Amino acid sequence: MAELDNVRRAKLPDSAFAYVDSKGRRRLPINDESHVRNALARFNQVRFEDEAARERSRKRLLTAAKRYGIVPVGFFAGQLRVHGNQATAGRLLLELGQVGSLEVLQERLRSELRDPTVEAVEWSESIGGYLGLDGGPAVMPAGGSGRAVTLIDRRGRPMIALVHDPATLRDPELRRSVTSAVRMAVENRQLQATVDADARDARSLPPGPVTFLMTDIEDSTGILQRLGDEYGRLLTEIRGIQRTAVRQLGGHEIDARADEYFAVFELAADALKAAVAIQRRTGGRSWPDGVDVRLRIGLHHGKPTLTDTGYVGIAVHTAARVCAAGHGGQILVSRAAHDALTADDIARPRRPKTRYRPLGSYLLQGLRRPDPLFQVEATGLATDFPGLRSPRVDEAETTDRPV
Repeated sequence: MAELDNVRRAKLPDSAFAYVDSKGRRRLPINDESHVRNALARFNQVRFEDEAARERSRKRLLTAAKRYGIVPVGFFAGQLRVHGNQATAGRLLLELGQVGSLEVLQERLRSELRDPTVEAVEWSESIGGYLGLDGGPAVMPAGGSGRAVTLIDRRGRPMIALVHDPATLRDPELRRSVTSAVRMAVENRQLQATVDADARDARSLPPGPVTFLMTDIEDSTGILQRLGDEYGRLLTEIRGIQRTAVRQLGGHEIDARADEYFAVFELAADALKAAVAIQRRTGGRSWPDGVDVRLRIGLHHGKPTLTDTGYVGIAVHTAARVCAAGHGGQILVSRAAHDALTADDIARPRRPKTRYRPLGSYLLQGLRRPDPLFQVEATGLATDFPGLRSPRVDEAETTDRPV
């Protein structure tokens, strides 16, 4: 593996690393095949901030492995060894790690456990219960039926259940190994389905140059702690507002994760209209328990690389940094997005004016050069905010642009 010195490492984008923590520290480079193999070997040695960060890194690493045609059997085995009996887990992994369907999983389990009665049923969120191989609701055995049920979850959420002879998994070590192997097999299958879906979706995305729209919820942790279980309903309503605005203006959703939302538009003017619509609709709604929901929104224009799994490049990261620099209720526009909006104004009939207040140039996290930022001001939007959450460098000139 070629040594990755500090200079070369610094030039790599965040997307070339499997793990970027909340402070911007980058680990597990995956910029080429040899580094992907090295990251697979070192994954279990990394201390992640939380389980969600670990899962995101795992997904990025496995996606990179697939890109280079690497079958990471050793990686899966290493993870399984953390959870259960090493010898049994390793053998089960080889049997279950590459299964492509629930039916194949069931047959492999029957063979490995020497129990021809094993049934595998998968949890369905849509019906709130388990589904069998025929796609219909599974009937779980009642007490005293002579059948046992082993429930397998993922971070407390139901995933799959095994119905079997009570003697099959009586041994605690074997039960732990089977649970770990099945969980990994199902996660791998779900991950593969997600990667395939991402590839299909990527083919429908517009090539660059494009305008990115990024949003997140200010103080989402505080709102979650206040609302508890109600937070999920609030997030669903916010997603509805975002998706409606993006769809109505011809945009494409790229990602919706936790409190973040990411979309792309062919025209900068449409991205701006969507941003204004999202802020107006969010600000004009009453939320549970009287919470004040405020979204940060950032717009950036650039020419990213469109791969089979989506966009990569500095433009993607810049959009996220522009959004993060702002405050709830604020729409920030980068210099590149501002220039693209100006070009759209020349190509299209004039529309009612919206002011772009220049805020000066700012050094955005992880970027080498400062970027002039502008605040969008329009009817129905808040106008007064504290200073931005990035270091200011110098001033920018005042402009008015139609929108």
